[in-house]
Amino acid sequence: MKELFNKKLQICMKAYDYKDETKDVKGKSERLSAINELQNLLQDQKSVQQLIIPNLDTVMEMVEKNFFRPLPNIKKSNLAFSETGIEQEEEVDPSWPHVQGIYEFFLQLIINEAADVKSLKVYVTPQFVQGFLQLFDTEEGVERDYLKNILHKLYAKLVPRRKMIRKAINECFFTLIHETHKFNGAAELLDILASIISGFAVPLREEHVVFFKNVIIPLHKVQTCAEFFEQLLRCSMLFLTKDRNLAIPLLEGLLKYWPFANCVKETLFLTELQEVLEVCEVEKIEPLIPKLFIRIVKCIGGTHLQVADRAMCFFENDYFLSILRTYKDQTFPMLVPTIVNLAENHWHKILQESLVALKTILKEIDSFAFDDALKQDSKSSGNFGLKQSSEHRETMDKKWEKLDRTLKSTQAGYKAPDIPFSSSKLIMEYNSLYRKVYDKEKFMNNNPG
Repeated sequence: MKELFNKKLQICMKAYDYKDETKDVKGKSERLSAINELQNLLQDQKSVQQLIIPNLDTVMEMVEKNFFRPLPNIKKSNLAFSETGIEQEEEVDPSWPHVQGIYEFFLQLIINEAADVKSLKVYVTPQFVQGFLQLFDTEEGVERDYLKNILHKLYAKLVPRRKMIRKAINECFFTLIHETHKFNGAAELLDILASIISGFAVPLREEHVVFFKNVIIPLHKVQTCAEFFEQLLRCSMLFLTKDRNLAIPLLEGLLKYWPFANCVKETLFLTELQEVLEVCEVEKIEPLIPKLFIRIVKCIGGTHLQVADRAMCFFENDYFLSILRTYKDQTFPMLVPTIVNLAENHWHKILQESLVALKTILKEIDSFAFDDALKQDSKSSGNFGLKQSSEHRETMDKKWEKLDRTLKSTQAGYKAPDIPFSSSKLIMEYNSLYRKVYDKEKFMNNNPG
């Protein structure tokens, strides 16, 4: 029986060329059968105790050989059916049916009572965890679900390895934040972190606060954060339920990393900003009032309707209105001139009606402060302008050109930075949303029918 078991493990270790369906058909079929038989063994506790546990060395070798492989490059269309009207065929990894069985086997092994902590922790080394986390970058969503479930079960079962697993996840996110800026499994890892954060004791340990400030907040600046924003928001708010004092650093981070030329991400930031403000203590928010309200004013007066509409929702919130009233000496000079101007001149009729209503609300809060804000001189009101004047833009460009010339003359190896807006650059090189529009236009031109 033991020899037959070892033979099945050896069969499962064999690698084949899955891209060519005509090659090694018999071997591939035997491999699938062996995987199914190994899964069936886990249903019998006697077999687990007599065959699998005594041979964990070979079992884990087989698991690692199947897991730790070059991830398949699956070509996925950048354009959805709703955008093109044409169903796009997506490639499927031909090796996945063979790997999926191993994932299922390993998952059932971890949750099996016979596989105790002492037996498993020997194999969950830093190298294993690091390699396992790299698999989260796969483009196969089903594989990422298996990885998430397995890592969650390992973390729950192997208490002595929890700190090591958390450290490895931290390093994975550091790479995403500071180097790669894209990681397919970020959402799944944040899902795991959410359940971990829920179990943190209060008051939070210093290492958990450091993690919040060095990982959770900087994750907002990642260009692709819209792909995992729901999970990131959940983790952020879970930390605030543990310690509401963390709301101020998070608020500072949101204002610091506010997205540029990305309306989808901007709308998400506004959603989180409103939730965070409700946790903040009114008296502690004073230093951030200027930055906060300038940002909201810019969103309301921006060119994107959805962003403006979402920013207007702040004024439906009683807690936000209490902040507005508390600091009206600072907020009214920023808000009133812009709201009055937009209420008269905004291009969208429905939003214009909302702006007229907001103008009335502001006047009702304090009519004297409202009138004083309207009387402020043009120089001070220009500080909160929604758009740069051509003169201001020209002055800034001249300052930049002067600084550029100075650096060229003083530093031999100086190279001018690559900036988004110039006559020789396309903005799509800097923003994925513009690239998507460009791809769509190219697709439609190539497929006129």
